[in-house]
Formats: sequence, structure tokens, C-alpha cells
Amino acid sequence: MFKRLKEQAKLIWGEDLPCISLATGASAMHKLRPQPSWDRTCTAAAAIGLLDELQFLPEYSSFGLDKQAEALENALVVLLEALTARRLRMGRSITRRVRYSSNIC
Repeated sequence: MFKRLKEQAKLIWGEDLPCISLATGASAMHKLRPQPSWDRTCTAAAAIGLLDELQFLPEYSSFGLDKQAEALENALVVLLEALTARRLRMGRSITRRVRYSSNIC
């Protein structure tokens, strides 16, 4: 999906999207494996928001970005359901633990 997005941007705008990158390692942002977080503050959710916002700009309204955002939203829902089911099958919690620090200065 990422490769197609970059190819589409190159085709339409004539340039790559340098602000988007895909890393297969640990996320530098929250030190987790690259997967959606439970509160959906992930790259896919950000992409959905960006596509929704771009759809309202006159120069992008004819590209059907709202349909792309909806498809991405549906894919994210399916992925989240699959991850949740997997955690439940493995006997793991689906909620995050709150970590408290008793040593606050």
C-alpha cells in the first residue's frame, strides 16, 4: 500500500513524498513494533486524517481521496480486530497497563 501511495504521488504530482517513510524496525516514536496502537495514534490513522483533509481542498477533490481514506479506515479496523483476537487467543490483555513512577522529583 505504501509503495502504491508513493507511486501515485509521483504520477500525480511529479515528485516523491519525502515526508513519508516506512521503517521495519522498532518505532522511534513509541518504541513499539510497527503496528497500530490501541488508541489509533499510528501512521495509518494519520494517513486517514490527511486523506480526509486533502479531499476538501479544491485541487485534490477530484482524486477520490475520500474513497481511499474509507478503504484505509476499513483495513485498519480489520487489522485492529485481528490483533485483538490474536491477543485474546494468546491470553493477553487487550488494554495497556498504566505505569506509575513512585520516584517523582
